[in-house]
Amino acid sequence: MNLSRLAGNPRLKGQLSRPELLPHAAILGGPQGSGRHTLATLLAQAMLCQHPEQAPCGQCLPCRRVAEGIHPDVIPVSRFQTKEEQAKDLSVGTVRLLRADAYVRPNQAERKIYLIDRADTMNVNAQNALLKVLEDGPEYAVFLLIAENPMSLLQTIRSRCALYELGPVSPEEALPVLRGRFPGRSDRELTQAVQSAHGLIGGAVALLEGNGQQELPEISKSLDALCAALSRRSELALMEWSVQIQNDKWGRDQLSALYGGVVRRARNALTGEPEGSGWRQALSPAQLLALTDLAREGEAAMERNVSPAHSAGWFAVSAWKLISAS
Repeated sequence: MNLSRLAGNPRLKGQLSRPELLPHAAILGGPQGSGRHTLATLLAQAMLCQHPEQAPCGQCLPCRRVAEGIHPDVIPVSRFQTKEEQAKDLSVGTVRLLRADAYVRPNQAERKIYLIDRADTMNVNAQNALLKVLEDGPEYAVFLLIAENPMSLLQTIRSRCALYELGPVSPEEALPVLRGRFPGRSDRELTQAVQSAHGLIGGAVALLEGNGQQELPEISKSLDALCAALSRRSELALMEWSVQIQNDKWGRDQLSALYGGVVRRARNALTGEPEGSGWRQALSPAQLLALTDLAREGEAAMERNVSPAHSAGWFAVSAWKLISAS
C-alpha cells in the first residue's frame, strides 16, 4: 500500500502492506497530531482506489473525492450529529443512526466506510450499540474508529477490530512531508517545529502555520477578543466571539491561521515572551497547554473539512469548559 504521505511509523506500514487484506473494522490509535486522520483518509482511499496495484494512487476520481471529503460512501460520524452534539461525547443515539445507515447499500462504491472520530468518548451503551453492527453488519460496511486512547474501548470492541497505533516521528522522517507542505521554510525551521511538537506531525504543522508569518489584522483582532473573553471568564463573550467568526464567514484558511495564532501566543505566554503577556494573565500554565491542544485539534478539524462555523462554536464551548472547570 502506498503510505508515503504518512511520516514514519515503519512497523505500521508493514502491517498495511496489502490493501486487499484490510479488515472490516480497525482502531486508529495515537495522540493528537500523530496522523490518525491522515491514515484514515489513506485507508479509505486504498479501499476505493481504481488502481489497486498502487493504492491509494491519489489521482483517480474516488481518491480525489475522499481527499476532498465529498465521497458519498466515506461517511464521517459527524453526519449523524447536530452542531451541539459534535462538541460532546459520542452518544448512543448517534451510533444508532450510524448503525441504521450501514444497512443502506453504498451509493457508488463497493464499500461503505464510516469514520468514527473520538471513538474513545463513547459510553458503554454507545459501544454496545456499535458492537452489534461490528458483529452482524453487512459485508460492504467498513468502520474506522479514531481514538486517542484505544484501551478505553470495551474489550469486545477491540477484539473485533484490527489495531493500528501511530506514534511520534523523528525530524528526518517528518521532513519530506513538511517540505511538501511548507516549501518556503528551511530544514532548520521544520526540524525545530517537529522537536517542539515532540515528534507529532499535526503539532508541527500548527506551529509552522502560526510561526514566522505576518498576522493579518482580522486574525490579530480575533485573538485579542478571545484573550479578553478568557480573561473575563465569560461564557457569553466566548459565544459572541464564535458568532462573530460565523457572521464574517471565515474560511478554513483563516480559522487555521487563528488556531496557529492561539498555539503561538500560548507558547509565548509559557516562555515569558511579551506577546503572550495577556494570555499569561488570563490562564494558568496547565490551561495554556490544554488550550494549545484544543487549537491543534481545531486545526486537524480544518483538514477534515469540518465547517469553520462549527469549528469556531466547538472551540468556544471547549474553551469555556476549560476555564470554568478551574
